Amino acid sequence: MIDLDDINRDILDLLLQDGRMSYRELGERVGLTAPAVTERVRKLEELGVITGYRAVVDYEALGFPLLCVIRLNSPRGAAGVDDIIRGIPEVIEANRVTGSESHVIRARLRSTAHLEQMLDVLCEYGDSVTNIVTSSPVPRRPMNLRSAMKQQQQHSNRR
Repeated sequence: MIDLDDINRDILDLLLQDGRMSYRELGERVGLTAPAVTERVRKLEELGVITGYRAVVDYEALGFPLLCVIRLNSPRGAAGVDDIIRGIPEVIEANRVTGSESHVIRARLRSTAHLEQMLDVLCEYGDSVTNIVTSSPVPRRPMNLRSAMKQQQQHSNRR
C-alpha cells in the first residue's frame, strides 16, 4: 500500500472530480504552487496511483439509453467467456465474481431488442439474469479518498 499525505489525497480527490483541472487551480485548492503540484502529480503517476485520465460520456445522448446489468453463470470456464465479453463493444464493464454467477456485466444498449440480441450471444455460454437500471440514486462516482482513508485509520485504531 502506498502511504499518501493529506495533500496528495486532496489532489487525487480533486482530479477524480475533474481530471482536466489545471495545476494552477489544483495548487490554489491545496495551498501549493503550480510547480509543486505538478511534481506531486508526476510522482503519483510514476508510482502507478494515477493510471490515466478519461472523458465521461453521456451514453443516453448518443442513443444508448438502457443500462443493463447481466449476471452470467458460465459452467464453461471464465477464460473463454472473458474473450467473448471483451469482444462486445456495448459492454462497459465486466467482472468475474464469487457466488452463484461467474460474471457481472454492465452494458449500454439502444433498446430491449438490442438487449435480446446480446442475450442471444451470451446464452450460449451460460444462464443469465438481467436487470435494466431504472435510476441510479448513487451513480458511478469516485471514492472520496481522504474520507475513506480516515475511516480506515479510525477503524484500525479501534482494534
